[in-house]
Amino acid sequence: MKRARYALLCSLLLSCVATRAEAQREPQVRVELSADKAELAVNDNVTVRVYVQTQGAGQPDIEVPEFEGFQVVQRAVQRPMQFSFGFGQSQPVVTSTTQYTFVLVPMGAGTFKIPPVKVTLGQHVFQSKPLVLTVTGQAQGNAAQGNAPQPGSAPQQLGAQPLSGGTVEPQPSARAATPAPQAAGDVAVYDNEAFLRTVVDKLEPYEGEQVTATIYLYTRHNLQQVPAVQAEASTDGFWVQDLLSATRSLEPTRQVINGRGFWVYVLRRFAAFPLKSGELTIGSMALTITRETMFDLFNPTNAPAEVERKSVPVLLKVKALPAENRPAGPIAVGSFEIKSALDRSQVLTGDAVTWTATVRGRGNLRAVKIPDPAVNGLQVLQPEVHDLTETPGDRVQSSRSFAWLVVPQQPGTYNLPALTLETFDPATGAYKRISSERLTLTAAGSAPAGATRATPSPDDKADERPDATDEKDESWPPLHTQSALSRAQRPLSAHGYYPFLLLIWPLLWLGVAFGPSSLARLRARGQGSAEEVLLKNAQHKLKTAREALSSGDARRFHAEIASALNTALEARLGENVSGLTQTQLRTRLAQLGVPDKLSADVCEVLSQCDFARFSSAAVSADEMQRILARAENVRDALASFAPREIKESA
Repeated sequence: MKRARYALLCSLLLSCVATRAEAQREPQVRVELSADKAELAVNDNVTVRVYVQTQGAGQPDIEVPEFEGFQVVQRAVQRPMQFSFGFGQSQPVVTSTTQYTFVLVPMGAGTFKIPPVKVTLGQHVFQSKPLVLTVTGQAQGNAAQGNAPQPGSAPQQLGAQPLSGGTVEPQPSARAATPAPQAAGDVAVYDNEAFLRTVVDKLEPYEGEQVTATIYLYTRHNLQQVPAVQAEASTDGFWVQDLLSATRSLEPTRQVINGRGFWVYVLRRFAAFPLKSGELTIGSMALTITRETMFDLFNPTNAPAEVERKSVPVLLKVKALPAENRPAGPIAVGSFEIKSALDRSQVLTGDAVTWTATVRGRGNLRAVKIPDPAVNGLQVLQPEVHDLTETPGDRVQSSRSFAWLVVPQQPGTYNLPALTLETFDPATGAYKRISSERLTLTAAGSAPAGATRATPSPDDKADERPDATDEKDESWPPLHTQSALSRAQRPLSAHGYYPFLLLIWPLLWLGVAFGPSSLARLRARGQGSAEEVLLKNAQHKLKTAREALSSGDARRFHAEIASALNTALEARLGENVSGLTQTQLRTRLAQLGVPDKLSADVCEVLSQCDFARFSSAAVSADEMQRILARAENVRDALASFAPREIKESA
């Protein structure tokens, strides 16, 4: 009995010792998620702190949640660490304290639940309590929650799915090949990370009617580099006019979709005019987005550094112009007016006067043609045509002018007819004939010798002239574009100084032939070949870029660097490459035998300049100094490089 009690007592003592040892080995973790305020206005900010303290062997793995509905404008982290050794311990006890501080700006009003912070230490997982923040009011200058960015009239629909509210799961086709065209004017394949959205304002336009298309980029993170466009949206069967400025900055707006905050960029906006009826497609745009940011240390993910996205093509069903009451001849689609004028209403017989007709209005006028007017007794020459296109309010307004030279053959008064043009207005769905005012031209003086007497038409009494005579048709008189008095002038050879003038050129030739020093100076002033001039011009642009760097003008600095490299490329390659994309430029440089490293340096410097010129992110002076040094090395390398085609031709 005593032995049994003794064994029981020993087992209890051993169990207590084991439990205490296990308790000493189990890590102790403290996780807190807090904010300085629970309610805030939409234009206010909130400071959120994450506090994690662990005690145990090893470094904890801290998973910070995403702040849905907020934009992180400031981040900070503190990580003090302590080591301690206890009596009888075989390994040190690590006490780690980590504190994250985030300053958040709400993207819209609403109630947002921030998930708990998770901490993994060894085989144990700990988490804090979730945090609930309430945002009141309405944003000023930004898109409110659930509304699309303005301007650009991006509707609230992604195809048949709403942009905000509800649940839209990400679809694998966002990363697949180009999907089939969709019969909707607002299409996208939603993705939690990034996606492209295409918005078309009209799906069934008339032939020749304007269709406005906009392509948006939605990203969870603010862009650090301009996305690399792999393929532009195809517009076969359209005449296209770009509606965005080529020198604009890529400035985003904010929007909350399905509870997630996105940065929204307007990549493309253009007016497309269908050139024929039937089914036409605005194709898919493909681009590569670089995700690397300076904040990846605070938000580590397993996502790739680059992601590729494609937009969804949009199918348009273009309607032919109505056959009922359709007039013959060319038809201008849109709303227009026509005016005509003469540069002068009185002219000498045989002199020329300019008759101008201008058609302007909303729509595309590039295909408009006004027949050459025919007036008995006037010679009308082929016109000069000038076009002007403007895009106020994203609507194309065109102007086309015709200028005819008109020469009266006989004196008299001529009534110029009204010029007409057939139009179709898609807004009303009706045809309309527009006309200019009638003009009067008076020709004075006698007809030149040999002038043709025009026979008036029986039904055109306005062209009858009382001084008409029956003359035989012989030939057209000479045309005069201006009038001037002709006076007799004494010929140059009759002047006494004429022989001395003849001696000037021989004396100059002798001075050049027997003056070597003068000839050397003239040669020294020569500018060299066109290639040398371009290389010197590139060097001058780099000098200008250095001056812009000294004065702190970042935009001018990057513009001069890009211009210098394009000028150096033009000097060595013999062609202008400023309009090529990065992919096209790399392909062209490879064809001409440019080394891969030099080609990569050229493209990278140009890409850095483009990003700095079109992005609102600041570039430090040290970084610009490195770009300048690299650009100078690239210019020197290009100056000593001979393209493959030049070598073969030599």
